[in-house]
Amino acid sequence: MTDDGSYGRQGVVTVPLKEAIERGESFDEVITIGPLIMMKFVVATTKPYNIPTTVSMNPIMIDGTGMCGGCRLTVGGKTMFACVDGPDFNGFEVDFDEAIARSSMYAQFEQNAREKHCNLLKKAEE
Repeated sequence: MTDDGSYGRQGVVTVPLKEAIERGESFDEVITIGPLIMMKFVVATTKPYNIPTTVSMNPIMIDGTGMCGGCRLTVGGKTMFACVDGPDFNGFEVDFDEAIARSSMYAQFEQNAREKHCNLLKKAEE
């Protein structure tokens, strides 16, 4: 299954998940890792059926001690740090809207680093 249908069916990951749930397949747990928006919608799919859902959060982690706060998340109304408290959390408790907003804080820095790195590779090839 792909977004554009170029390989198999067209659709997103939640489509076959919801189909399986509605067919009556039972799941002890769903584990999801990937883009924040995808994990948000996997949780939105499993929550009405009360299927425990673990999400693996991968925000920017700078020092791995929680001191920098770069990987701060709100989970169950509490501040958590993916580098020391996770990275795996109960998806029903993660504030995805906040995590998505925080992830965009570094977008310009990431783009600049990517462009710098790509330009270095181009120069090395020349």
